[in-house]
Amino acid sequence: MNISSTRPDLTWLSDFMILPLQTSLYYVVALWGIFWTLGRFYNIYLHPLKRIPGPFLPAATSLWIRWQRWQGKLSFTADDLLAIYGPIIRISPNMVLVNDPTAVTAAFAKQNLDTAPKAIRALRIGGHDWTVTYPQMDIARPRRRPVMMATTTRHLKYWLPLFETYVGEMISNIMRADGEKSVDIVHQLRVTTLYISQVILGGASVRLKGDEFPEAVGEYNFLVVWRLVFPEWMINWLRYGPSAKARYRIKSSDLLFKIGEDLYQQAEATSGPMDEEESPSVYQLLTQNEKGEKVNWTHSEISAEMAGQLLAATETTSSTIAFIMYELAKNPGLVEHLYSELQTVPGNNELDTLKLLDATIKEGLRFRPPVALTGSRTAPKGGLEVMGYFVPEGTVLTTQALSICRQRPDLFPNADIFDPSRWLESEYLDERRKLLVPFGVGTRRCPGGNLAIYQMRLIIGTLI
Repeated sequence: MNISSTRPDLTWLSDFMILPLQTSLYYVVALWGIFWTLGRFYNIYLHPLKRIPGPFLPAATSLWIRWQRWQGKLSFTADDLLAIYGPIIRISPNMVLVNDPTAVTAAFAKQNLDTAPKAIRALRIGGHDWTVTYPQMDIARPRRRPVMMATTTRHLKYWLPLFETYVGEMISNIMRADGEKSVDIVHQLRVTTLYISQVILGGASVRLKGDEFPEAVGEYNFLVVWRLVFPEWMINWLRYGPSAKARYRIKSSDLLFKIGEDLYQQAEATSGPMDEEESPSVYQLLTQNEKGEKVNWTHSEISAEMAGQLLAATETTSSTIAFIMYELAKNPGLVEHLYSELQTVPGNNELDTLKLLDATIKEGLRFRPPVALTGSRTAPKGGLEVMGYFVPEGTVLTTQALSICRQRPDLFPNADIFDPSRWLESEYLDERRKLLVPFGVGTRRCPGGNLAIYQMRLIIGTLI
């Protein structure tokens, strides 16, 4: 009996195994394409968010929002979509932009909603979390409270003489150019707000080096965009890639952490128990409870917290001041009116009484808010209703300060014109103020908003 004749024919298997590599790759790509297409079909036609208005491309794939972020056009593109589709739109498969003030307030005031983890983790510093990057409110709360306590107007006025010294140094640096060469105003503003913020965070004895900070902050801004656009493996490759510029950009996060670590170590060495006659620093409020007892934090926790709060207190403020000064340079008549108003007060301690200066700052924050999407929340277990639409668990809800004002032409006519006088009109002023939310909305709004406004008044007033 011929046993071999009973064996199964396996020649097809050997033929398959020697298929050219090109053909095998073709099948892999084709299979991936089928699954990708099915995923887009699901996002558009079967997803729980399918009823929410918006163009099909953002609903189909996150590539749309990544591209908008890469180009730096997300805010205004989203604003255009709101004008077309209404106050609630889908800007990513799992993200909904809400522009109705009532709905935003209702959702963002909830204590049980976490912030969107993926987006906020792009703001980690040196691989560590800080107030902004913790999704959970119960973790963020004890980190936010010291900032709010240390930046009340009373405490800020306590430090005013020291602030004036740092602003004076900036003016001297600008004057050295003597009109013969250009001055990088953003660089100067970053250094000045760094020095002001170091006092609030660590006390009067802290003195950080400002030489590397401005460039590190600038590169970190781009790094955040990279983290939101590129996959993590690409960021890791760029860290060791051939481009020195890219390597430094990735390194900027570590540099900022080291600056925060330096601030922490200086504050630890020079800070004593809190004194009722002196304004406390954020470091003191973080590390001592109301009874004066020590509160323990790890070295990395408090270093990251100092670095993160330093970043938050400097970069957004600097960019807003730079934009306002740009607008003032185009409007010498407004500068003359501001100068005349400044002559009516004896010193910087009363800048908060000047209506035109306040209106100019408000208009700058309205016209170009420092942050694109002003905060986010994640829908909780069981989902929730937003403006008549069901939003399932895990969906990211976001809003943006730019659109809350721009989508109300009845209150903000000629929104594309920088016009501080709109804030001097008594009619509908309260309604306008309610819609100005550059520091966010609800329980996770920026805790240092008062410090930002105070710095803007002082620096803009001194420059004028």
